[in-house]
Amino acid sequence: MDTMKTVLFYEFGGPEVLKIEDAPIPEPGPGEVLVKHEYIGVNFAETLLRRGLYTRSIQFKMPSGVGFEASGYIVKLGEGAQGEGIREGARVAALYRKSAAYAQYGVLTTKDVIPLPDEVPMEIGAAFPVQGLTAWHMLAESHKTQPGESVLIHAVAGGCGLLCVQIAKHFGVRVIGTTSSEEKAKAARAMGADEIIIYTQGDWMREARKLSPGGVNLILDSVGRDTFEKGLEALADFGQIILYGSASGDVAQAVPQMLMRGSRSITGFWLNTVRDHPDIVRRDADAVLSLHREGKLKFTIDEVFPLTRAGDAQHKLESRQSIGKILIRC
Repeated sequence: MDTMKTVLFYEFGGPEVLKIEDAPIPEPGPGEVLVKHEYIGVNFAETLLRRGLYTRSIQFKMPSGVGFEASGYIVKLGEGAQGEGIREGARVAALYRKSAAYAQYGVLTTKDVIPLPDEVPMEIGAAFPVQGLTAWHMLAESHKTQPGESVLIHAVAGGCGLLCVQIAKHFGVRVIGTTSSEEKAKAARAMGADEIIIYTQGDWMREARKLSPGGVNLILDSVGRDTFEKGLEALADFGQIILYGSASGDVAQAVPQMLMRGSRSITGFWLNTVRDHPDIVRRDADAVLSLHREGKLKFTIDEVFPLTRAGDAQHKLESRQSIGKILIRC
């Protein structure tokens, strides 16, 4: 039986619980494809999953795999697998639902693969699905961003944050970002951010109100507990917070009356919801990749780790040492 290398964990904990093991190469079932991975994207949500802190909607059966996105080639079709770009040898990006991307091969349904144009490098194929689709959908659909608005982006120097900066500027928006260091601030400015607040040096909410006295129209918040309540105070009238992560922990329950003053709103975003609508995934992917091909959207790759160092890749991400995207090479 042919085998592959895969990453599993048998208990919740730190990066050290990730184990590299041999496993049989899986067989695609009806309507599925087998993808040989070239690169794997590393996301903060995966570190929360490994620690047992991710959304309760994911049920665990130990040992568990980890990982939400990858790029590679379709090497085998299951019975009845068909669709645009679905053929052996096709270059694809893959969005995993069952958290299994940290492996040399993976099986997924045809609606969870995105054809990858020849001019898009494999590294970008693993870097764009989770963060690129999230950034685009929040700014283009969840908020329907308009020229002249202002947006505040937390964790602005992360992989998603840097994409949000560029997409927001594409829509003609003034961008304010928060980050922890001048090095990260420099990276965000290079992508077009207008103002950067280094939150380790003072009260970011007060600084945001100084930079945008009437408040900001939109806040993109992947931090959660540590930023949410102050975010409400930083919003302009009719402003919106899109909560799409909880890196610092879950937010306190919002009281509806908190939103009445200023007619403010809170929206949640989770990419899994979009993935239930393949037509939206393909549409958003086309938009993101088109911007990239036109030179309007750059992906910052911080470091590429081998699969055997998946734990080190996650450690670098959750210790806030990275700028941009971390990848794993198979």
